[in-house]
Amino acid sequence: MVKTKYTGLSQNGFTLIELMITILISSIVAIVVGTIVFTAQKSFIDGSKQVRLQRDYSLIVEFLSSDIRSGIADSSYIYTDSSTVDTGPAVNGGRCLKVGLSATEKQLFFQGGKDFVIVTPSGTKTRLVTGVIDTLWFYYDNGPDSNRYVNFDLAMSKKDQKISTNHSFFFRN
Repeated sequence: MVKTKYTGLSQNGFTLIELMITILISSIVAIVVGTIVFTAQKSFIDGSKQVRLQRDYSLIVEFLSSDIRSGIADSSYIYTDSSTVDTGPAVNGGRCLKVGLSATEKQLFFQGGKDFVIVTPSGTKTRLVTGVIDTLWFYYDNGPDSNRYVNFDLAMSKKDQKISTNHSFFFRN
């Protein structure tokens, strides 16, 4: 009988243990990278929502401040809502502001559902900002300097993003 001496196997591939360790390390790296990418994407989306909400807020404040400042105090009125503009009495606090821009031109601002609505002097109705208005409330205040002020509370939200403020603007006369 011929005896042969065992000299070992040749190293032409990976062992099962080396392959399992490689798969484990690759899986850990993939999970960490995926988590980082997911978190970055979520932060970007949340930031974009906040920027859009702030842009809508700035647009509303700009329209209101510009028209109130250029409006005529004695020709501007607050109504409980837009349906009472032509039929109901003016009130000290409500959801609708009618600003007299001249003796004949009036601009109307109100909250319609969750929208900010403007009715121009020509009668064109525009939903300027939609789906984010929680509260838009107008009320008068007579300042110590005998100017007539319009205050408005504005609260806006979209999912988990929120803005809530109070502003005062005075009429030019």
